[in-house]
Amino acid sequence: MAFDFSTDFDPAHPDLTDDTWTQNEIFLQAFNSGDGTLFDSLYRQDAISNFSGRPLTGADRLAFFKEFLAAKPALKAEVTHSYVAGDVALVGVKYSIDTTGENGEPVHLEGVCTDVLRRGADGRWLMAIDRPVAATGLVAEQSAS
Repeated sequence: MAFDFSTDFDPAHPDLTDDTWTQNEIFLQAFNSGDGTLFDSLYRQDAISNFSGRPLTGADRLAFFKEFLAAKPALKAEVTHSYVAGDVALVGVKYSIDTTGENGEPVHLEGVCTDVLRRGADGRWLMAIDRPVAATGLVAEQSAS
């Protein structure tokens, strides 16, 4: 599959980098591509994603990303803070997602996210943990019950 990204990166071996603003652009581009496999490749093999509202890893995480991104949701994200210490980065993000619900209705999600990235032995920075907390939308409603 061919991609046209404004921030240059290798979709076969993405690297989120230790430059927070560049990694945010790569993350946005991969998410907004609608390709769940590409997006999941930004995560370490053992990474935990709480994006679904519950912690997912491995095949469960990939399956969720494939299903959710198939609807081509639009993600916007703004970095609020970032700290890098050696091979670990902690990044705070304010985000919003516009997508379509099961019945075709528009759905708007927004909230804040805390991400932990780690640099692997190969030098690539990948997501280790993501913890979005939705203030509005379906994930927030699920969390409240």
